[in-house]
Order: sequence, then structure tokens, then C-alpha cells
Amino acid sequence: MLWQDITIAGTGAWVPPIRPEHARRGGQPSALALNGFTSAAVSTDDTATQMAARAGLKALRHADVACADLSLLVHAGFQDGDHYTPAAYLMRVLGGKDTTGIEIGAASDGGAAALVAAAEHLTARPAAKATLVTTGVRFPDERWGYARELGYVAGDAGAAAVLTRGTGFARLLATAHVTEPQLEAQTRARKGYTGAARRFPVEETGFMPHIEVLQRATHRCVETVLDEAAVKPADITHVVPIAIGSVVLDLLLTGSRLGLRADDTSWTYGRHLGHAGPSDVLLALDRTFRSGEVRAGQHVLVVSFGVGFRWTTALFEVTRDPIRPARPVGAAPAGHSHTEGSRP
Repeated sequence: MLWQDITIAGTGAWVPPIRPEHARRGGQPSALALNGFTSAAVSTDDTATQMAARAGLKALRHADVACADLSLLVHAGFQDGDHYTPAAYLMRVLGGKDTTGIEIGAASDGGAAALVAAAEHLTARPAAKATLVTTGVRFPDERWGYARELGYVAGDAGAAAVLTRGTGFARLLATAHVTEPQLEAQTRARKGYTGAARRFPVEETGFMPHIEVLQRATHRCVETVLDEAAVKPADITHVVPIAIGSVVLDLLLTGSRLGLRADDTSWTYGRHLGHAGPSDVLLALDRTFRSGEVRAGQHVLVVSFGVGFRWTTALFEVTRDPIRPARPVGAAPAGHSHTEGSRP
């Protein structure tokens, strides 16, 4: 799908302390090390939604957008045990009186899917000035520690992006979705599995039994946005995939028109944070746009997927320098006011 006049105007990220992972176990390289993970972000205090709120505030400041100008807040989370209605909390601390808030699922594809939902809202409502996308995840070890056996480690983090009509620094050119619903049984709860038990087949097998399907779907999703936008692979300067590990990413990218491996992408950043589910791609976009390395005319490609199984690709063209002058400490954009009771 091609887009007109939808732009990213600001991004934000909130990453808790990073802890190293053991590279070797029993004298042999661990599955984590073989898959490229070195460490993981671990939150001991902030909930997933609180991290999303902090990232959202940073994105609003980056965009210089006031809370009152937000028409929609789209939040992508994953199994948030602390906030039953996270979008309502986020509207309370970040939104304006006319802001609508919704939650979106899609597992690890949630961040990219939320970007598309926000863009659709701006397109459908010409009077809307801005939308805010937030993500937040926290993976307690008692539930997700087993993931190390499968070669990846879950990371905690919040991330956000502000979308506006025409005023941002990165224009959304095209998006594509692919689904493989025949695999949904891989994430269907089994009877008798409760609590921290491994409830889903894919949590026991990992992605390798389905890698051919995942690879074909990834290629199809990438090719769709390139063809629709008439952009050549050589014109893509930054690729932002989910941080699922170098082995899996290499397999997904092998044979694609991009001609890349995991180490040619933002995975080199994600390997230090762990797989932060729907926060992955927004964390990497924030890092990419704030790095000072992005220039007008360059193209950024988001390659996202999540169990279920669903894919989203999004192609952006950088239109101007995304770095804004730093605000004085404690300063906030016009329209922001925080009381003690509403602080994230």
C-alpha cells in the first residue's frame, strides 16, 4: 500500500539497565552466543506500560508535538500483567482531552502494525494533527527464562513514535502485510498448561521447523513494498528487523533481493537489548534516526514479524535531518504539563 503525506516526526525509547548474558555454558558456546545475543535489558522497577509512557514523552519532545494535538494513541504490548488497560493509562499521562486510545496485539509484529494503524487514522481523518504509537514489554524470567534454551533472550523496553501529516523528517512511502494463519495452532494454548509452563508448541520448538514458510513470507512482504514504491534494493541504506537473533535473521534474509545478513542491519544494536517483542523495530528506528548518520534522501526499511504468524514491512524516505537541538533540562514542548499524580 502506498501512502501520501504521512511522516514520522519524533521517536523515543526507554531502556532499563542492560545485563550481560553468559556466552558459554558447560565449556561450550551457549545457544544465545551462537544466535548473537550478548546481553539483555532488564527492568526491576518499571512496568511495561510505564516504560512505554517514558518513551512516548521523549517522542513527543522530539517531535515538538503537544499532548492536546494527539488524535489517537495506539499502544502495542504483550501479555502485560500489570496494566489491564494500558492505553487508558497512557492517555491519562500523555494524551489530550480529545485523544482516543486503543491497544493492538500482533505479538512481536505489534510495533510495525501499530505504525500502520496510526497512519490509517491520519489518512481517514484529515483534521487529525498527530498520532502517537507506543510499545512496552517486560518479560519476567519465571515466564520467559526458558527462551535461552531456544537461542534468544527476551529484553524489557519501551519505545514510541509520533506520526504527523507532512511535518516530520521521514515520509512513509509504502507498507505491506503478509499472514500465514495456518500456523496459528503453534500459538494455541494446550489444555493442562498454566502459569509459567510452556503453553504453546512454538515455545517448545522455536522457529526452525517453520523456517521455509517464514522465509517465503518475509521475502514476499519485502518485495511488495519495494515494487510498489519503485525503490531498488541498492537504495535501501538502513534495514530495521525485529531482534530475534542472527541465525534466524540470516535465514529469513537469505535469498531476498536485499542481499543482506543480520550484521548488515540494526540487529547489531538489538543483540545488546534482547528481543523486546513489539518494541524491537521502534527501538531500532529511534536509534537509527538519532544516530546522526541518517541523511535526506536515504531509505529505511522495517522488516517485522510476529508469531501467529504475521508480517509487516514499512518503507520510509528521510526528508530532512531528524536531529533537533537539545532542549534545556526539564523543558517540555508547548502543551505538556505534568503533575505529581500524572507522571509516567
